[in-house]
Amino acid sequence: MAELVASVKICCLIGDPVEHSLSPLIHNAAYKALGINYSYITLQVKDIERAIETIRAQGIRGASVTTPHKVDVLKYLDRLDPPAEAIGAVNTIVNDNGILTGYNTDGDAALKALEEVTDLGGKKVVLVGSGGAALAIAAALKENNVNLIILNRTEAKARQLAKRVNAEDYGGLERLSLVASADILINATTVGMAPGTRETIVPQEFLHDRLTVFDIVYNPRETRLLREAKERGCAVVYGYKMLLYQAAQQFELFTGHPTPLEVMESTLTKALGGG
Repeated sequence: MAELVASVKICCLIGDPVEHSLSPLIHNAAYKALGINYSYITLQVKDIERAIETIRAQGIRGASVTTPHKVDVLKYLDRLDPPAEAIGAVNTIVNDNGILTGYNTDGDAALKALEEVTDLGGKKVVLVGSGGAALAIAAALKENNVNLIILNRTEAKARQLAKRVNAEDYGGLERLSLVASADILINATTVGMAPGTRETIVPQEFLHDRLTVFDIVYNPRETRLLREAKERGCAVVYGYKMLLYQAAQQFELFTGHPTPLEVMESTLTKALGGG
């Protein structure tokens, strides 16, 4: 491993599970396109402290952080960039000679994906979820003058997140009927992700043609939620767009090179069976 790291700059994805991830595919395609000596691998990690020790000791250049470690990892890092510190969650680690800095590219990526489809200012947004991605998205939304309602299966977690980002309202999933009067719905949970593709977080009866529906699940490309949203006349935002934009920011943090975005996007959409 030490010899490999010496000759090739290694980046990785750490989380549990990781076998579903398309991150290695798109990062490695970008490295190949630029002809740079990097390689991106996945590491299934249950013990986040040991994983961070390995990243530091082996000289791994960078790591993408996914479920369930985005919050727990903070205590093991040396530095946080201001957005990550404010959010309290990290999805990106950069290793500069043993000094590990945490970043969060989730919020910016989610907003970029949303703003391709709809304006945000003054909109009523229902966000479902309370994990690391939901935290980053909620914080970014509140910087854009939205009326934010956070719902979660466990109401106490929704309350905790709402308090943290100063959301207007919160509740359990029994309040999903609020979607009927919302402008934007965001699923920031893993409900609907392969292999559970028959699942959806929101009953179709609450969806309406004035609604924009964003599902951060990217595999499958079109989740049941998005399919049913289209049937109801909603505008939709695909989760792969958020994956693409956060990965593009990570690529630049890891390598210092401009991201070959078209290469990343074509690789991603081809892998998901879309055009």
